[in-house]
Amino acid sequence: MPANIRDLRDTWAKSYSYLRTAMVCLLVGLGVAVFYQTWQQGFHLLSSVSAYYYTPAQAIFVGALVGLGACMIALKGTTDLEEVFLNLGGMFAAVVAIVPTSRGVDYRTAVRLCRAAGGPSLTENAADGLDCRTVQALEEATRANVENNMVALLVMGVLGLVATVFFAYRAEREKRGNGTGILKYWGVGAALAVFVATAVAFLAFTEWFIGNAHYVAAIGLFICILVVAVENARRRKEKPQRNAGGKVSDALKSYRYTWIALAMVVVAVGGIVLLLIGAITLFWLEITVALLFAVFWMTQTIEWTAPEPTPAAP
Repeated sequence: MPANIRDLRDTWAKSYSYLRTAMVCLLVGLGVAVFYQTWQQGFHLLSSVSAYYYTPAQAIFVGALVGLGACMIALKGTTDLEEVFLNLGGMFAAVVAIVPTSRGVDYRTAVRLCRAAGGPSLTENAADGLDCRTVQALEEATRANVENNMVALLVMGVLGLVATVFFAYRAEREKRGNGTGILKYWGVGAALAVFVATAVAFLAFTEWFIGNAHYVAAIGLFICILVVAVENARRRKEKPQRNAGGKVSDALKSYRYTWIALAMVVVAVGGIVLLLIGAITLFWLEITVALLFAVFWMTQTIEWTAPEPTPAAP
């Protein structure tokens, strides 16, 4: 292989590795911002990571998730199925970032009471003493943020879908006769369906979208992460590999993707059960899943960047 081609491929490989590593750095940055804010407020944990949107950690919260989503979409999956769910996960991550979670039951109750009071002016209070000026200002600011950011996101989504169709068509034409690429077209269709559903919900049911899109997207993001991990365990068809000494630890290492995928499933099922009975808050479930995803992602990154064995001399 000519030296310039090898150099070019080396540059691409390094760029791929750097991008994957950047995703983990974004998660670490988000974790640092969350725990620093927790320390600043007297080690009082909020009910979820998403609740930190309303704290000084907001900029890192939004930036890290938007950056994570962009990286997930830009990266090429190791299989077609992984590629599809990385793309969908990136779309969900962006919505999680820019559509905040509700401020809680108390805030929603205050909004309803102020509206029921006949819409007192910004300088008046409701009959029960609520500061409707503050409540209405927060509600209007949230709506303005979501509307502005969602319009920008939808425009970017159109451009992304056009680019996806173009690249998929070109790739299929280059390898015509070697397969139909049905899964890739299914992936484009799934991305288009998510985009259309999001656009319709935002434009036609804005109030519902602001109140619920965060939770729907968060569930979708978690499912995509879980599928990517499970797909990697299936892709490798892992089997125990023992060295000459037959160490058990070496055999267990060969199951690393399976262990991570299994841990994600156990955390998901167990965490949801504990959440429903009130034993833990959503915060701990989100943090644990993020940690497992970071471990899985770096494990895969290291695998792909491991130096190839030097061929033996003839």
